[in-house]
Amino acid sequence: MNEEIINLKNEAFAQINTASDTKELEEIRIAYLGRNGKLTSLIKRIKEVPPEKRSQVGSLINETKKNLENLLSDKKQEIIKSLTEKREWFDLSIPGIKPEMGHKHPLKEVLEEVKDVFRYLGYQVAEGPEIESDYYNFEALNIPKDHPARDTQMTFYLENGKILRTQTSAMQVRVMEKTKPPFRVLVPGRNFRFEQVDASHGFEFWQVEGFAVDKNIRFTDLLGTISFVLKKLFGEEAKLRFATTNFPFVEPGVDTYLQCTICKGKGCPFCKNTGWSEIMPAGMIHPEVLKKGKINPQEWQGFAFAIGFSRIVNLRYQIDDLRILTTPDIRILSQF
Repeated sequence: MNEEIINLKNEAFAQINTASDTKELEEIRIAYLGRNGKLTSLIKRIKEVPPEKRSQVGSLINETKKNLENLLSDKKQEIIKSLTEKREWFDLSIPGIKPEMGHKHPLKEVLEEVKDVFRYLGYQVAEGPEIESDYYNFEALNIPKDHPARDTQMTFYLENGKILRTQTSAMQVRVMEKTKPPFRVLVPGRNFRFEQVDASHGFEFWQVEGFAVDKNIRFTDLLGTISFVLKKLFGEEAKLRFATTNFPFVEPGVDTYLQCTICKGKGCPFCKNTGWSEIMPAGMIHPEVLKKGKINPQEWQGFAFAIGFSRIVNLRYQIDDLRILTTPDIRILSQF
């Protein structure tokens, strides 16, 4: 039996030395030292050994069992140490990397402020389609197909006969058709025109249309509203001036100019070196437009205005080029 014990010992030692993980070591332990293990079986057979040799065989078995247990333990520690050294360690005391925080786009920031100002004045916010019909964009606003005013709004036409909205004023008659006066409505949104792109013009731009219909509304109410809103946005020191103008959907019409905040009135490419930026055309709603909205102009009057919202944002942040507002470059946007 001595030879059998020695062979079993050598066999077990070879397996333990080549084991690669603790799971394999445990399987070896069970195979030799478990209840039905190979060494355990030899221990059970010791009664078959002649009495005069039983002590010597018993000592050899005990020594083999002890050696196996020691070798299993040493190999297990070796494997654990090897796995530990392979882990990536890092210094917990090193300060972490602060994640970049997003923030509102300048357009979004100022738009919320504009909405708050008009809500204070009793306006409700509405939204309209960017793909619009010719009727609501032009004809309902007293601009028939042969009217020369269309030439001032170079239009993108779609294959289905629709157009990309050139002005948020397209929402005026849509609202009038569904709303009984009196009402005050604000319509922010994007518009599209085939414009010559430069520092103060783009093919895509934002407007905030506003209009109010009520009884006994006067032109002075319009001027007061414009002054109140722009001074809320640019401060009491903001300098405004008005000039007469003509739009088919208002009578009379007025154009509002804000002293350029980029050049402080000295003249720059953004204000076309005039020192003033056209920012808010407006006027009393033309009676023909009210009729299109099924509102009796003899009973109700109204005024309307269209804030050049993209320009508002530029002037608010002293951005000297309108195109910057639509660039996706995060290095630019992160400055605001």
